[in-house]
Amino acid sequence: MVANVHLINDIESHRAIAESVARGLVYARVQGDTVTIQTPISFPSGRMVGVRLLGGPTIFTVTDDGAAMRDAELMGADDIWRREARKIATEYGLKFNEWELFEAEAPLDRLVGYTALVANAAAKTMLRTAEKFAERFEDRRREELAIRLERVFGKSKVEKDSMVAGASTKSWKFDARVALPSGRQGLFSVVTPSPASVVFAYSKMDDVSRLDDTPFIAAVLDGKFAPDDKALLKRAARRVFEISDADETFLQAA
Repeated sequence: MVANVHLINDIESHRAIAESVARGLVYARVQGDTVTIQTPISFPSGRMVGVRLLGGPTIFTVTDDGAAMRDAELMGADDIWRREARKIATEYGLKFNEWELFEAEAPLDRLVGYTALVANAAAKTMLRTAEKFAERFEDRRREELAIRLERVFGKSKVEKDSMVAGASTKSWKFDARVALPSGRQGLFSVVTPSPASVVFAYSKMDDVSRLDDTPFIAAVLDGKFAPDDKALLKRAARRVFEISDADETFLQAA
């Protein structure tokens, strides 16, 4: 009998805890005829996705109210976001007006589903936007590296986006191939701290480093790297530079 009492108390306690957590993850705010739902879905920035419900009482408009667009504007990536939002609106069967993702005819009995759908779509637009923005940033860094190498070694000595076959015979793209003063060819690539960038850079540099006539392979680090990642790159590259290094550093090392 006593054990049963404890069990009942435990169930009630767990239910209270669960309800408390649920209230923390999801809550609703009512202002006039507008309801705002904070969902447990988050943008890449960490901010929780909010969804607004307009209209009623039987048919509602469910919208992210431009929240994803505002995050994209803060990043300076609103042009990328609009392109991705158009694609995701089609994928999710939602509407898009260049500012918000929404469903204008959501029936009362499907509000939960549409709320989740709009929130997920808004979060996905920002995830894709962040990925594309990072790619744009990396492209800009690669172009800046090529311009710097042209300044250091001479424009005629630098070939951008050069393909080089490794020991495995697989061809890899390096951001620049340079005819160095020593007569040796140099291969330079920008590497960011993202795991994908580190692993890809190591793979191609390691493969090319196994050639009989090994070129001068340089990794140019852009960002703050974990010690293990930097050590991994040093195993394959002849030299590791920082993106902030002076021109003279590149010339002296090569």
